Amino acid sequence: MKKNKLLSVLVFLTITFVMSYIWHNMLMSIVLFTMILTNIYLMYDTSQELKIVIHKRHLQSSKYSKKLNNYYVMFVELSNLNTYSQFYDINISDAILKKVHKKLKKHIPSKQLFIYSTNQIVIIQEFKNQTVINNNLRYDEQYRSASKLLHFLKREEYYINDKDKYTIELKIGIGSQGLQKRETSLNDLVRLAHFSMIKSKEKQYDIVVANEELRTIKLDLDGFNQEIEKGFKLDEFSPFFLPIIDVKTMKIVGCESLVRWRKNKYRVIEASKFKEIAIEKQLFEKIDKRVIEKTFANYQSWIENDLVDKDFMITINLSQRTLINLNTTELINLTKEYGINANNVEFDIVSSATSAEGIDAISRLKNFGFHVSLDTFNDRCFSFQSLLDLDIDTVKIDKSNLPNSQISERDLRFYKSIVTFSKSLELKILSKGIENKHHLEIAKQLNVDYAQGYYFTPPLDDENIVVYLNKYKEGILTH
Repeated sequence: MKKNKLLSVLVFLTITFVMSYIWHNMLMSIVLFTMILTNIYLMYDTSQELKIVIHKRHLQSSKYSKKLNNYYVMFVELSNLNTYSQFYDINISDAILKKVHKKLKKHIPSKQLFIYSTNQIVIIQEFKNQTVINNNLRYDEQYRSASKLLHFLKREEYYINDKDKYTIELKIGIGSQGLQKRETSLNDLVRLAHFSMIKSKEKQYDIVVANEELRTIKLDLDGFNQEIEKGFKLDEFSPFFLPIIDVKTMKIVGCESLVRWRKNKYRVIEASKFKEIAIEKQLFEKIDKRVIEKTFANYQSWIENDLVDKDFMITINLSQRTLINLNTTELINLTKEYGINANNVEFDIVSSATSAEGIDAISRLKNFGFHVSLDTFNDRCFSFQSLLDLDIDTVKIDKSNLPNSQISERDLRFYKSIVTFSKSLELKILSKGIENKHHLEIAKQLNVDYAQGYYFTPPLDDENIVVYLNKYKEGILTH
């Protein structure tokens, strides 16, 4: 950046003297020369943002790459600084970051300490034991080092203007070269540490050290990020079907359609593992729409081959964004094209759809005759208000709310009250995630209407669901 500005200064200087020589205008020369001085001043008046860019450039240094296995990277985020900036004063977060950075400089060499963004710091540390004897020992060393740093920074009180006291909240991710040595540069370690820090926020941990499992997850996500657009063009996204069982008759009365990515024709990937990347690349709505059409095509085939009754329900998962932007007219035209009754189609949403836009979208679907189911136990949180706010047909109870051991009388009364309340609103109840006979027995005690889960079958592709529907057309026997 400085080289570019210096070049512009030289060009400006040349023009100044040429024009001065031609016009012999001293006043113009003075004006232009003043502008040049201003430009030089601005060039060396480095702002905090520019410092961050320079620090990132220093991180490109290859001196660590020769002995990368000797180092680990701590990615530290001061997670509450954005709150201070948004609700108090934008200058507070900058002041706290500078104080934290100054404190760290007393203990960490400047060549190993970098301001990475307005609330993030990167620290490069060297392992005490250069010889890798036990990977667990290295894991412990990284965790202990981060714990000391966490204690050191959090025990301090940060004063602004010598009167206002602030505290900081920290999330730390750590990355080092793994056993497979896929990380070949310091930048790889920084990205791995950053990914670990994100996981620490997701799991609500203070510290996450990258292990082989986390490295594999990140490798997958990196691959997804590069290949997801290719996967869409190759039509690799399809519905897998999870049967819905009537608890009283044990007959299959419906199927839930779940998005799956059949990557390279041999690997099946759940939506939860690529959803965020697909949303970021603005692909998830397109994937949802393609899966809806494929689901309708499969449903039409089941009816034509007499595999299901005419009142058979098909449930389709929708992301909140797809729900809000779904063109109901196009949807109705699609049902007509495949000869499907809208009343036999149910869209599954999560409780976050209680926004005004979500409520409007649900109303549009209901006006066209579609059904809506709600996962009220999303993130282990039940919302009675969702049942009142949303015009829904079915309530889902997740397996996370069903214990593997004997359910307590207190829990049983709680879930029964939810079922009673839901049924008083004329809603159906589905217990999902049934993984064993015990879960099924609890579902029956709760008097739910429907059940689904791996106890009956995992999600099946379009070929295997046909076999399953044909085999258990008269009902499922459990033992």
